[in-house]
Amino acid sequence: MLLNDTFLLGCAYLKEANYKEALVYFRRLVTYYEEDPSSVVPPELLSYYGLAVALGENRFREAVTYCTTAIKKEFYRPDFYVNLARVHLKSNQRSSAVDVLNKGLKVDGGDPEILSELRKLGMRRRPFFGFLTRGNVLNKYLGIIASRFLAKEKRMGKQAAL
Repeated sequence: MLLNDTFLLGCAYLKEANYKEALVYFRRLVTYYEEDPSSVVPPELLSYYGLAVALGENRFREAVTYCTTAIKKEFYRPDFYVNLARVHLKSNQRSSAVDVLNKGLKVDGGDPEILSELRKLGMRRRPFFGFLTRGNVLNKYLGIIASRFLAKEKRMGKQAAL
């Protein structure tokens, strides 16, 4: 079986949430690259292997290492940021996941996968006044008013487009 086919099979199993099977294929590839002294494990494999290790075996520290190494090698890949964020989420580190996704947005602000993950996490707007707490009365009510105003503007824009 070709290396690329093995990787694609691992990704397919990962997508189907069959983490143990995904690990079999990814481990086979990692072993292949580690046994060949002239080759380097591709960052793409590191990222997806790290995700599989976290989801399949709950080895979070190791998974974070793989995923961050991949990002250091190819920082411009938004899917690597999503993988690392999913590792953080699996290890109940929500704030770390949000931080990673926001870094990914700096690389590719329009990536649909990053935006989708942030929506799933319930991305909130910044408080109206940053120097006041989120629960402050001014922030709370001005935020509600601003939110309603923006929603109305959005609806008006859609009606104008029709």
